[in-house]
Amino acid sequence: MEEAIIPEKICSHCSASLELNQKFCTGCGYPEEGTEKEKAVFHADRVMAHTKSKDAPKLIRQARNTLFFIAGLTFLYGIFIFFSQDDSFTLIAAALMAVIYLILGFWSQQKPLVALVLALLLYATNIVLNAILDPVTIYKGIIMKVIIIVFLAKGINSALHLRKSK
Repeated sequence: MEEAIIPEKICSHCSASLELNQKFCTGCGYPEEGTEKEKAVFHADRVMAHTKSKDAPKLIRQARNTLFFIAGLTFLYGIFIFFSQDDSFTLIAAALMAVIYLILGFWSQQKPLVALVLALLLYATNIVLNAILDPVTIYKGIIMKVIIIVFLAKGINSALHLRKSK
């Protein structure tokens, strides 16, 4: 008795093996048996992912520069308070924070996701602690705070996307 030879079905996008009634490729997600609209959406998603991957290093670099900016601003604030109020504790605390932001900035070159998440958490914690100690600080520099948070969040989003694409 002869066996019927069933031709192997392969994905036209990535050449992975497919089962006979399989609509989507398990390798790449291509809708092999899908509609033209599903295929167009698949290709559009691939183009968007490629564009995000291409822009990710730029956004991560902007977030890194934001960390260096925060470090400088923090240190200058400490120096200002030291000379205006003769408060050496604030100068030491500001210098320590500036060093931490610098370390996170340099570390973001190797591990951008972890460094940027830690930096955002540190920055948000600093804002919350200052607001607890002096509630007026919530409104002081609100635009700058929002801009810094946006840059860090964009960097985190890009680092996440870069991690997914690898």
